[in-house]
Amino acid sequence: MDQDRILYRGEAFTLTGNSVRQDAAHWVEVQPDGQVKTMKNGRYSEWRILPEAGNAPHYRGSFEVLNKAYSLALNEASSLLNGEGTFRTGANWPTVWTRDISYATHLGLGLWNVHACMKSLNARVRNGEVEQDTGTGGSWPISSDRVVWGMAAWEVYCLTGDAGWLSRSCRVLEKTCRRDEEVLAATGGLVKGESSFLDWREQSYPAWMTSADIGDSCSLSTMVLHVEARRVLARMFRELGREEKAREWEEKSAGLSAVIERFFRIPEHALYGQYLYGRGYPVLSEKVDSLGNLLCVLLGQAHGSHAAGMVAVLPHCVYGIPCFHPQMPDGVPPYHNRAMWPFLEGYYAQAAAAVENEAALSLAFACMVRAALLCGTNKENILLETGLDEGLLLSSDSQLWSIAGMLGSFYKGLFGIRLLPDSLEFRPCVPASFEGVHELSGLEYRGMTVDVRLRGSGHRVARCLVNGREGRPALSADMKGRVLVELELVPGEEGEGRVNLAHMGGSLAAPEWKAGRHGIAWEAVNGADYYRVYRNGIPVSQTEHCHYMPSPSRGDVYFQVMAVALDGRESYLNEPNDYPSADSRMETRPCGLSGDEAWFSRVTESPDALCYNVNIDRPGVYRVDAFFANGTYDVSDGNTCALRSLYLNGRRAGTLAFPHTSRSGNWEYFIYSTAVEVVMTPGPCRVEVVYDAFSENMNRLVNDMVIKHLRFTRIS
Repeated sequence: MDQDRILYRGEAFTLTGNSVRQDAAHWVEVQPDGQVKTMKNGRYSEWRILPEAGNAPHYRGSFEVLNKAYSLALNEASSLLNGEGTFRTGANWPTVWTRDISYATHLGLGLWNVHACMKSLNARVRNGEVEQDTGTGGSWPISSDRVVWGMAAWEVYCLTGDAGWLSRSCRVLEKTCRRDEEVLAATGGLVKGESSFLDWREQSYPAWMTSADIGDSCSLSTMVLHVEARRVLARMFRELGREEKAREWEEKSAGLSAVIERFFRIPEHALYGQYLYGRGYPVLSEKVDSLGNLLCVLLGQAHGSHAAGMVAVLPHCVYGIPCFHPQMPDGVPPYHNRAMWPFLEGYYAQAAAAVENEAALSLAFACMVRAALLCGTNKENILLETGLDEGLLLSSDSQLWSIAGMLGSFYKGLFGIRLLPDSLEFRPCVPASFEGVHELSGLEYRGMTVDVRLRGSGHRVARCLVNGREGRPALSADMKGRVLVELELVPGEEGEGRVNLAHMGGSLAAPEWKAGRHGIAWEAVNGADYYRVYRNGIPVSQTEHCHYMPSPSRGDVYFQVMAVALDGRESYLNEPNDYPSADSRMETRPCGLSGDEAWFSRVTESPDALCYNVNIDRPGVYRVDAFFANGTYDVSDGNTCALRSLYLNGRRAGTLAFPHTSRSGNWEYFIYSTAVEVVMTPGPCRVEVVYDAFSENMNRLVNDMVIKHLRFTRIS
């Protein structure tokens, strides 16, 4: 084996066949017997990686550094299995989580142990629907990425062909999607909810945004998951022979996909924006959410040259891909911010292989292998500046989806395994520097055990032998016994591809409002070259000054300001500053309240409220929200976001979400809830806030909040 071969040489480190060479204080050497010598932060240590045990797929290739990284991942995966046969989420996280097990299964964990994945996914079903993990403001519907479960469920079916699993998971996913449609629907066909996995709100949202503001926003990553969930339902119903239902969900998926193209594409750019945010007048954040863009490539939102172009321009730092780019302003500590998460790097590797970008694949492998071997474990996250696990708010050892990211880079990246309901295909991608022999043995698929051998480099299959006979690089699901697939690769004509190595940059701070004698004014932002002023979500002025004189206007007017640096870096928009006209806003309160009194709604006591009528003077679209408090639990965690349905003149208009507003036990901090936008006509309107079939939260027992009043704001 050519252990001195340079597999990857970058600005910050070099990966060879048996070593990581970063600097004098940081390096790794691995031996064929499993011994690992490590220098980290100038401290030398020796440890050993044991050979893989059990019936899992075993990897063996020409380079010890890859052999040992794979073995480490497999051993750590085994250590996370508990007595019930389900996966713990990581060394710091002893339970099963919906998001983590779903992404892990989809990344490639199912190819290692599909039955443990199936049990773990089952553990996240309650009352016939998928459970949302705890999160911002008390979980669902502020966090709404639970539908990620669907693509993992489909992965399990493709691997097993289990008809019972298909039927059960189809019922669960449909019930989940139906309920989401009732609660999460936003104007224009959008689906509400914070960015998937970025659920520490201050890490990726402007400081002014409350948990309710996040619940009203619409994010790329979560939107793509909802598209895929509906596409998976169409596939499931088609497998079950229910074509009419399949077409229904296919149309829903296509409709949501079109909405993403309409609202999330960054103008004159291959990539998609981060999320839509604002109050009644949403604006696209043009920062790059790595997960959302990678899912667009892997799940088919982007195709062909567009998908390839996305991978080529997606920002990637020297030690790994950032969760988003650029980073948050100075002062926000690193966790999602300023961090590389190996499961994202695993998705980058798979996206690179999918679009045949060998340069990006070698970069992804190098970053994952360096981090795992230097730290001695597949960490939850790594600091972007240093490539180390120190200095973060939290970084668990043996993180499940980090392990899955590593394994999947072999299975679905290097070997190019693609799972279909009736076959297993191979679309391998081997960078030129990785040229050699790569073998995977003991992969269990349906009724067969599969061994795969790759030779050469590139992404074009020059020759394929199946059990010694010429054939296609695909196996039919009805084959049985032991099957050997031998693939000979040659380079493609278009070359190895390219990557966008970007240095970690921070956003500017958002401008802070200040009192102005005339018009609107804000504090100067350090590093700003000029400011962009928005009126009702539309840019109306660009100025070097810190004030703006608006033209007279009627109706409700919101102003926001963005700071822009000379190098093009932008701040987030600041908090909307609204100037409602006398006839554009009305308030009402639950009947019987006066002064500063509040109505306390518990599921077990007074859950419903009839409010005083409002009189609508002018027709239009009105944004309806409530001034409330929810001190059940902390603003950043829990599963007790309260829900109530809003009824206008006896008809359900939508769902109001009342997330946690501050720390646990504080019922005196009031904010405005998520909003319902509704078309209203002149005349009196009967207003009710009701606990009904659409109001059950993830906790199902505690669903409480305090309301002072509701407001109606005309936005168009």
